[in-house]
Amino acid sequence: MLSIVFGLIAICLGIWGLVTYWWYVVEVFIALLPLFLIFSGAIAVLAGIKNTGLKMNLTDWNTKKEEPKQKGAKKDI
Repeated sequence: MLSIVFGLIAICLGIWGLVTYWWYVVEVFIALLPLFLIFSGAIAVLAGIKNTGLKMNLTDWNTKKEEPKQKGAKKDI
C-alpha cells in the first residue's frame, strides 16, 4: 500500500515538473534523439550482418588466405 502512495506522489511530481519545465524536457529529447538514432541504426546494421551471413563469409575468406602458408610446410617422411 505504501508503494502505491509513493508511486502516485512520484507520478504527480513528474507531471508537475513536466508541465512547469516542459522546454527543458523538449531540449533533452532533442539532444537524445540523434544518439538514439545512431545506436539503433548500429544495432540494425549488426543484426542485418548477422542475418545475411556476411560474418561467416568473411571468416571463410580469411581462412582461405591463410591456407597456402600451411601447405608450404615441410612434410615428415
